[in-house]
Amino acid sequence: MSRLHWIAIPTRGRLAIMARPRADDWLAIDIDGWKSAGLDLVVSLLEPDEVSELGLQNEARLCRENDMAFLSFSIPDRGIPAMDATRHLAGLISREVSGGRSVAIHCRAGIGRSSVIAACAMICFGIEAAEALRLIEEARGIKVPDTEAQRDWVIAFGEALRGS
Repeated sequence: MSRLHWIAIPTRGRLAIMARPRADDWLAIDIDGWKSAGLDLVVSLLEPDEVSELGLQNEARLCRENDMAFLSFSIPDRGIPAMDATRHLAGLISREVSGGRSVAIHCRAGIGRSSVIAACAMICFGIEAAEALRLIEEARGIKVPDTEAQRDWVIAFGEALRGS
């Protein structure tokens, strides 16, 4: 199963980032593991071509069959998302976690795009951008996100959210 990297946050629910699940026959096993870990919502940041390339076409269906919600929010690898759409997604994740649910976010490796969206969700429930990234790094055990452009974008997201 993709390792869940739980982020230490002061909320009722739980938030994790992870690498994408294994493909084909292993996919159902990984999703069963997510269910056993208590996940309520899985957010995939893979682009459609990546989903096909990685053999993950059945991920959404298998999540639903295991009583987990599934959201797809495509972001280019090593890229940054659109601000307004991210504000909506991050707010939804924040509400889910604040309400006591367990959410996991994945991209390909669980470092770049996953960290961007997790940090944005954490910003939505009042954690400063730099602190959110620090907490994710602590959970993940490596520097996040992948690029300085992604890091700068998370900081800008936090500033924009504070300004609104």
